[in-house]
Amino acid sequence: MMRTFSKAGVPLAAAVLMAACSGTPGTPTSPSAAAGGAATAAPDGSTLKVSAPVPLAPENGTRTDTLAPVLSWQNSTGRFAGGLGLTYELEVSAGGAVVFAATVAEGGGTTQFTPPEGEYDATYAWRVRARLENTFGPWSQAYSFTTPEQPTAGGPVGPPRTIGFNEAYDIVYNIYQAGRFNIGSRSTREERNLYLEIAVAALHYGHGRWNPRGPDSNWCIKNGGPGRPQSDDVIVRCDTRDAWDLIGGIGGPSPVWDYHYLGRLPGGQAVYPPSVNALGLLPQ
Repeated sequence: MMRTFSKAGVPLAAAVLMAACSGTPGTPTSPSAAAGGAATAAPDGSTLKVSAPVPLAPENGTRTDTLAPVLSWQNSTGRFAGGLGLTYELEVSAGGAVVFAATVAEGGGTTQFTPPEGEYDATYAWRVRARLENTFGPWSQAYSFTTPEQPTAGGPVGPPRTIGFNEAYDIVYNIYQAGRFNIGSRSTREERNLYLEIAVAALHYGHGRWNPRGPDSNWCIKNGGPGRPQSDDVIVRCDTRDAWDLIGGIGGPSPVWDYHYLGRLPGGQAVYPPSVNALGLLPQ
């Protein structure tokens, strides 16, 4: 189950993630310190001659629609930085204390990382710097975000737990039946996507009517592939990336609930939690 970090806590364990990334490298600006060589600290304390990363998302000072937003930044640049295999030191803080730290492998041009879920209605600051072995570049500007407010109508409820696929399927199907959602030939992709997000929100966050036994934050949704919108009929385990296709012929004249297991999704496939705001759209 996805770990939660506390806004009043102390540093938790560091994690290493090969993140899925995209972007265009910036213009080189300065030579990098040689790997393993001696380095002289700059006035800002950095010992690696690269530029500071530039935070991109979420936008500074915004409220997110998820407890675990994807953090992304433009990579550091330097005359030799592109071929050195940089990593990035990420720090997430609350109230001036670091509550989560991670080492993230560099992507092409931009890099992204999804931290563990935070608390509801909490403000977090994050910053990042490049690292090469025992040398470090300058810290980026600190960006902040605020997580969604605690939902009140219908959930979340109950202690965190693990929900197996059969129970997850029943919850998702029963919500479809009760809500009379349009997923046939006269539906739009936006309507079908919204239905799936609403149903998975009941799994992920819990709900007083549809999932009163408690939430399982390892149920997610995915997009349809690089550059494509959210899938409208696939539910995924966030932790293992096991995925199931639920509805045959969705969007056509005769959609059929006849699921099949898709296997484990590749690492480059985007998987993410539903919006907590979707809870308010569940059938009452």
